Amino acid sequence: MKLNQRVVSQMPLSEIWNEHRIVSTKMIRSLSVADIADMLRVGEVSFVVANIGDKLKWIPLEECFKFWKSEVKMRVANPEAEGFYLEDFPEEYCYVAEEWEAEENTPIILLKMSH
Repeated sequence: MKLNQRVVSQMPLSEIWNEHRIVSTKMIRSLSVADIADMLRVGEVSFVVANIGDKLKWIPLEECFKFWKSEVKMRVANPEAEGFYLEDFPEEYCYVAEEWEAEENTPIILLKMSH
C-alpha cells in the first residue's frame, strides 16, 4: 500500500508516516497538558492526529498554536491516570498524547484520538 493511501488500522502505532516516507519509529514519552505547553514555549511542534480508520492528519506548522488552543488543550487525557471518561471532555472525545523521535528540529506530538 502506498503511504499516501495508508490509514490507521490499530493502536498503538509502531511508526508514524506522511505521504512520502516513514517519519518516526520511536515513541519517546507520554505527554500531559503541561508537557505540551512547555514544548510550545520553546517553539513550533508537529501535531499528528491518529484516528482508527483515517489517514494520519498532519497539522501545518503555522497552525500549531491555534490548533493547540482551539482543539487540543482541553482534550488531553492525563497520562498518569489509570483511565478516563469521555464525558469529562468537550464533545466526548479526547487525545492521548505522545512525543515521538523526530529527524528534523521540530518535535512530533502524536495525538491518539479516543471517542
